[in-house]
Amino acid sequence: MARALAVQIRPAEPRDVPALVELWGELATLHERLDGAFALSRTWQRAYEEYLVHLLGRDDVLVVVAESQGQLVGLAVGRITLLPAFFRQRRRGYIQDVYTREGYRGQGIGRAMLDRIEAWLRRQGVRRVELTVAVGNPQAEAFWERAGYRTYMVYRAKDL
Repeated sequence: MARALAVQIRPAEPRDVPALVELWGELATLHERLDGAFALSRTWQRAYEEYLVHLLGRDDVLVVVAESQGQLVGLAVGRITLLPAFFRQRRRGYIQDVYTREGYRGQGIGRAMLDRIEAWLRRQGVRRVELTVAVGNPQAEAFWERAGYRTYMVYRAKDL
């Protein structure tokens, strides 16, 4: 059952890192169930913590959190990427992760985090945003479609 609680969307801070590692672990576990290629290493927690600390210090990344009653219930990561000089439109936004903890879904939290990242990307002069969605995740597919994202390229993989 969804909780009708006040949720604050704000930029992540270094003090949030432990809770962010836990949230990302939930998302990563979901991806691991969808495809074994996303299997986590034994040291994933330490590695992701180091990665987050690196992201939080960058001007080309925005990490936002959803906080309810002092608990983090969602995270989203947006980045600015730069394509090679042979493309006219080089600056692209990339949505790396959007995750809302189970029990808090369906309340617009994911959309609010996405809106915050998209607004930041617009202020940075970015006009196109891209992302990937794991196959076999119909909830995510529906979320992105409702948010206006369309399929324009299909990634394929082959295990050797």
